[in-house]
Amino acid sequence: MGMTILRIRALALAGVALALGVGAPILAAPLHHDIDLTLDPAAGRMEAVDRLTLPAGAQSLQLDPALAVQEVRAGDRVIPVDRRGERLRLVVPEGGGAVTIRYGGRLPGFAAGTGLALDGEGAFLPGLSGWLPDPAIAVEESPTWRLSVRVPAPYVAVATGRLVEEGRETAGYRAVFEEDRSVEEPSVFAGAWMIEERMAGKLRLRLYRHPEQSGLADGYLGLSEQAIADGATRIGVYPFHGFSIVSVPPPVGLGFPGLTAIGRAVLPLPFIRSQSLTHEIMHNWWGNGVRVGEGGNWAEGLTTYMADYAAAQARGADAARAMRLDWLRDYAALPAERDRPLTEFLSKTHDASQIVGYGKAAMLFHMLEAEIGRDAFNTGIRTFWNGFAFRNAGWSDLRRSFEAASGRDLGGLFGQWVERRGAPMLTLVDARADGDGVLLTLRQEADAAYALTVPVRLETAAGVEDHTVRFDGRQASLRVPARASVQAVSVDPDFDLFRRLAPGEAPPILRDVTLRPGAERVMAADGDAAEAARTLAGRLMDGAGRQGGGGVAPLLLIGTDAAVERELERRGLPPVPAELAGRGSARVWVSRTADGRTTLVASGADAEALRALVRPLPHYGRQSWLVFEGDKAADRGVWTVGDSPLRRLVGQ
Repeated sequence: MGMTILRIRALALAGVALALGVGAPILAAPLHHDIDLTLDPAAGRMEAVDRLTLPAGAQSLQLDPALAVQEVRAGDRVIPVDRRGERLRLVVPEGGGAVTIRYGGRLPGFAAGTGLALDGEGAFLPGLSGWLPDPAIAVEESPTWRLSVRVPAPYVAVATGRLVEEGRETAGYRAVFEEDRSVEEPSVFAGAWMIEERMAGKLRLRLYRHPEQSGLADGYLGLSEQAIADGATRIGVYPFHGFSIVSVPPPVGLGFPGLTAIGRAVLPLPFIRSQSLTHEIMHNWWGNGVRVGEGGNWAEGLTTYMADYAAAQARGADAARAMRLDWLRDYAALPAERDRPLTEFLSKTHDASQIVGYGKAAMLFHMLEAEIGRDAFNTGIRTFWNGFAFRNAGWSDLRRSFEAASGRDLGGLFGQWVERRGAPMLTLVDARADGDGVLLTLRQEADAAYALTVPVRLETAAGVEDHTVRFDGRQASLRVPARASVQAVSVDPDFDLFRRLAPGEAPPILRDVTLRPGAERVMAADGDAAEAARTLAGRLMDGAGRQGGGGVAPLLLIGTDAAVERELERRGLPPVPAELAGRGSARVWVSRTADGRTTLVASGADAEALRALVRPLPHYGRQSWLVFEGDKAADRGVWTVGDSPLRRLVGQ
């Protein structure tokens, strides 16, 4: 489950301005909303009054078409509105100022899956989703705002921003939130929740939970307090007034300023708290605190590095190495035609974009820290935060912050990893003893040579020695000194470089097939099971596929056990692996033939067993095999690989 959707305001609204025509006006002055919002979840209705400061002249606003405008006034004067779909056009009188918009209507429920939702389960109104009148032109800064929200009993409501006041009455609940800095439009949620709270100094930490979710508060609020303290120590003061964890009906995980909305069904799962919560908290610095400007979304990679990867480091060197290898395995599965430079990554829309925007970007920060040192890296992080809090920033601003901290020109490093797509593949051509050291011959395959600092590990008669060599050509012979006779040498043994894994370094995984839209799809099933197989194939594949075919295109084979066995035999492919045979209600595995063709097989006992895979299986793209009992992965793993081609015994 991808956790965060960052709302990249500057880029999104600039696109709207272009749609309106070249030279569309830009609002230079910050906007301010003063909103009274009444929600009736049971009826699915909302009523709102928004007092919005606008400059004089023709203005264009966007509002969800389901919401009817009842009246627009400037002072005592009624302003005519031209309504066309989501677009409101009006003329603000000379002098500008406060424009009052009264509007309301019935919104779709959660079952509609449209984003905005309001029904008996509660309310889900993210900022920039259309529930609040928003200028349909580019603005230089996000608005400031004050929001008063009312809901009937038994509901309560929560919004982004600082909680100013709240109160319960027999009729319901009212709360006031405000944001006086340039962050983003308010996001509002409501539900029949229990509220559990912990104060961490002046910070208000809350869990808005459903009744059946008892016992979660200590873990969630305790980890929130610790993650905020850790981030503040490394980056700077936490930028918001608290942090709320909100249980919502859809199976999502979304990050907002000072708040995360997590699906009701997944909130109790241990991995959400242990892996996803710290990621969302880190986004309060990167993405919500410093906003993503032009030139690509750096925030996901930096958040992944400083939250997810930091947590792996805390578990130990093996866990950190495993995470780096996961990023490289993902990239190995990415077809070259789907690769993009980091400057083109805006948000996660599919697995291919996540591999670049999260994994490659996080590896860039890992390589940068190794290059300039941890002290300079941390100084650069604090410099970046202090210079750009509540402002837009891009990759070039990050580079300049790290250059100031390290006293080095980092243009080449950022240029080759941020502005170029692709990565080098390393080959250890030769390794031979050379006096009190070893002579390595390295080759890199890439569209143009990268300037690399390559880790080299020497296994000597006296123990292990770790070195680095500079390598910036297509091929070079490099001498590495040693304190004792060298017995073996390994190049980048801990996967510290972003690179294409060499053949033999990466076992086949599900993403080797699911990332390739041209994969051949075969459904080995009849009746209901065939329909379940087609549904599963549609969920698994990250792009459009084709029926039939052949050649060296990857193969996706889904069906019932007996039919799958017959199809494997007919095609001359290996049968179900012995380690999986007879286990569980369904088995999934990936194999690779000698000619390099990769096959992904999902074999279930019946239609029900295949349907049970539809929701969970797409989340296991890094695995080579899985055994399912219903919709639960009872066992999983990655096939082992042989000796690395980047390790070589050294002859004396």
